[in-house]
Amino acid sequence: MKKVIFLLCLLAVSLGTFANSVNEEVLKMFSKTYPDAKSITWSEQKEGYMVYFSKKDVSYRIVYDASGNVVYSIKYYEEDNLSPLLLNKVKKAYADYRIRCVVERTSEEGTDFYITIETDKKLITLKSDMAGNFEVESKLDKAE
Repeated sequence: MKKVIFLLCLLAVSLGTFANSVNEEVLKMFSKTYPDAKSITWSEQKEGYMVYFSKKDVSYRIVYDASGNVVYSIKYYEEDNLSPLLLNKVKKAYADYRIRCVVERTSEEGTDFYITIETDKKLITLKSDMAGNFEVESKLDKAE
């Protein structure tokens, strides 16, 4: 038990040490925007700083530049968090499939959704825009 507590303390100190090296403006913008974020981890990227965290049932990755501006963000979630418009279009077009997961990528260029759907035999990833215009990004047959 003492080892577990020691390791947790060591992890907290090491994460806190890296967070201290993150630009103050970036930390300020992050904490202001996501005050209830959980499991926060920072890493350096060529574009700036990437933060990994969770909030409710959604996992996030956000890249900030040195000025605290978001370069891009990625959200990972299940169908419960998908917009009703997209959910309806997927369920209608792929009635025999279930939604496995959703990856939402947002940048200044816009927002794209990568919706992975599956049956017992197939796995398909759809790429969609906000209006629900789908294209098949990949299609795989599952091993039996």
